[in-house]
Amino acid sequence: MRILNEEKKNRYIFYPTENIYNFLKLDTHTGRIEQVQWSLEADNEGSVTINDEDLSRMSGSLFELYPTKNMYQFLLLDKTNGRAWHVQWGMKDKKRWIRRIY
Repeated sequence: MRILNEEKKNRYIFYPTENIYNFLKLDTHTGRIEQVQWSLEADNEGSVTINDEDLSRMSGSLFELYPTKNMYQFLLLDKTNGRAWHVQWGMKDKKRWIRRIY
């Protein structure tokens, strides 16, 4: 029971971007990613989905994001089986995407 509670407690992780107002929120069990923007002005806060697809093929998958030298680019790794994705966040819809690396 304690292990299950620890997994639930650590399921979501915020990854900072080089933009101080934007973070990427990763669901470490499914690979789902949201771009979260905070602000001192409430009307400038919010979140948008980058990936809403469950990328896990099995229970027990564990995902992690890795920044690259490009501030808008991250790599998503399924640490259970080694699958990888290229992730881009951005301020406009067309600038946010994810694609599998084969």
